[in-house]
Amino acid sequence: MGSLSLFLLLLMAGAQSPGDRVRQHYAAAETFQRGGNLTAAEREYRAALADGYATLGKVRAAQKAHKEAAAAFEAAIRYGADTDDVLLDQAIAYFNQEQFEQALAPLGKVLSRNPASEGAQHMIGKTYFMLGKLAPAAEALSAALRLKPDDYDAAYTLGLVHLKQTRLAPAKQIFDAMLRRLGARPQLHILFGRAYRETGFLAEAVEEFKQAIALDPRFPRVHYYLGLTYLLKDGAPRLADAAAEFKIELAAHPDEFFASYYLGVIYVIERKWEQAIPQLEQATRLQPRNPDPYFNLGGAYQELGKYEQAIEALKKSIEFNPSLDHNDYQVTAAHYRLGQSLLKAGRTAEAEKELQVAAELKDQGHQRDEEKTATYLNSANLHEQNGKFPESLSVEGTIGEGSPLDDKTAADLKAGAAFYEKVIASAHNRIALLSADRRDYSSAAEQFAEAAHWNPQLEDIHFNWGLACYKAEQYGQAIAPLEAHLKARPDSLPAKQLLGMSYFMTDDYARAADLLTAVVAVKKNDAGLYYTLAVSLIKQGKQEQAAQVIQQMIVAAGSSPQLHILLGQAYYEQGNTDKSLEELKAALAADTKTRLAHYYTGMIDLKLGKFDEAAREFESELQLNPGDVQSKFHLAFVRLAAQQTAEGVRLMREVVKSKPDYGEAHYELGKALLQLGDVGGAVGSLEMAARLKPEESYVHYQLGRAYLAAGRQADGEHEVERARQLKEKARPQNNQ
Repeated sequence: MGSLSLFLLLLMAGAQSPGDRVRQHYAAAETFQRGGNLTAAEREYRAALADGYATLGKVRAAQKAHKEAAAAFEAAIRYGADTDDVLLDQAIAYFNQEQFEQALAPLGKVLSRNPASEGAQHMIGKTYFMLGKLAPAAEALSAALRLKPDDYDAAYTLGLVHLKQTRLAPAKQIFDAMLRRLGARPQLHILFGRAYRETGFLAEAVEEFKQAIALDPRFPRVHYYLGLTYLLKDGAPRLADAAAEFKIELAAHPDEFFASYYLGVIYVIERKWEQAIPQLEQATRLQPRNPDPYFNLGGAYQELGKYEQAIEALKKSIEFNPSLDHNDYQVTAAHYRLGQSLLKAGRTAEAEKELQVAAELKDQGHQRDEEKTATYLNSANLHEQNGKFPESLSVEGTIGEGSPLDDKTAADLKAGAAFYEKVIASAHNRIALLSADRRDYSSAAEQFAEAAHWNPQLEDIHFNWGLACYKAEQYGQAIAPLEAHLKARPDSLPAKQLLGMSYFMTDDYARAADLLTAVVAVKKNDAGLYYTLAVSLIKQGKQEQAAQVIQQMIVAAGSSPQLHILLGQAYYEQGNTDKSLEELKAALAADTKTRLAHYYTGMIDLKLGKFDEAAREFESELQLNPGDVQSKFHLAFVRLAAQQTAEGVRLMREVVKSKPDYGEAHYELGKALLQLGDVGGAVGSLEMAARLKPEESYVHYQLGRAYLAAGRQADGEHEVERARQLKEKARPQNNQ
């Protein structure tokens, strides 16, 4: 805690503290920005992010928020803080989340640059240990101790490695050396006792726990550890000795869960039901979501004929059970016992249901037991081979268990985290604005999103984020931030307009029409808004309302190419191709660069089966508007239909790249790839199509064909059957 308090002091003050470095970078960035050197300004803002994220990671680690710490260190490295210290901190954050494989990469990078890094040797040794790679663990931990002989954490872990390798003598030497250097303390003897116990050296464990008791008979859990070890070493003959130790523990520490629980278990074994019940009830109060005390308590009530109490306890045991194989498939026995108690209570229907569940779980348990045994025998990963006892540390190889933070330290850490989160948000926001100034809207959107994550109260952050997404043509991503902005500022007309247009661009015509109606009522001279609103209404089949909007458009803007496009689209939706073509030609006559005129002309040609003419129209549209996904999709469709497969596939790949959620494009691409014999590519595209269009029978049919071509017989037959079912489901609707 002393070092943590020092860190907190450095956090906010002191020469070249993390806070100072962030402030210096930020101030330099602002100076460059005022001077017009925007490249240098962005470089300094990114440097501020690197230091800010690195320091936030340290704060989160001190708060024991290891997942958040790892994410902060990852961000620090992305922005250039690729130092040994940050990489080591990142590895420790992974380690504390039990992501041991992930921890190896940053540690390996540090050691490749600096093999004499004691911290990296120590951590990679502990990580190898948790992965069951004992030889490299011993090598790394020995290297760490050569670099820093008084690293007792590394020494203890090396002792554990020796014990896992059944090398008792070198482990004893390490533990004895620690006692000589640190002095005889009950904590050390308990630590060594647990190490011996967990590795099967039970006689040595008993001796260590006894030495701890000799130093301090009231030290927490020491009598519990000794009692449990008696049971492990000698079994039933030591029940009385174990019970005596548990009672001593409870006399000194009445709220010790494990002593209460295991004393209750001993009474259950001895069939002393009346004595077992108070201990197990106390255990349920201490850990109210632990299924094990409820299970044994239910059995004790059952034996005494207290069936209603047994039913209640067993139901909780089932409710809180974490998995089928917990405690040797305890939940199966719980269902069986519950069924028996329900029978005794006269609740026959409920009882039969529980007994049936118990029978089904017994079969599943047998299968899972075989799988578990195979996994255990084939796995060297110690983490996969769970600890034997519920109080075992989830991460072994540590000298002491962490103490909770005191109130002042917790408050200081919270304030430090809030400070750096705001600095990080501000830096992201400044970088986003610089990106927007140079019209890199995609990068701006990413940076605004990060800023909003860290400080959602930043002024106009959601509007700016949504605007950047819209300008980057990421219409779907624009919706959430614009909705958030409107929730806070419901009268924002620009946000309503952007959100309405985003709904329109994502085919949500009903919500687009609702918002744009409100916008048009204020901005009465914007022909583009009338056009979008009218199309939204046409797409919903609201022809009369669309006609009214078109008339308003004529009054506001007079005749225009856009008006002819709108009328052409209205006639197209009504199926009047002649009138539609007439309006589209009028639009092009007024302005040869009018967008969408060629697109809708191509759609009419496609409807009439004039594929060559349609292709020319789509190509003309793409010359005017290269980013028009619909024109490119239909041009690709025409090329594929004309057996110009290579060109069609190329175009369709461009479509799905620019619009990844375009299900029909994934379908057409997959179908074409299957025809070309690219079965793997076809499967990938058609699987994506099925995820995007799960209710379309033709998609599942083609996916089934692709699976069959790939030799996946069962999957292929399943998809073909799925297609048949969907087709049957749709048939009555088609006949209505």
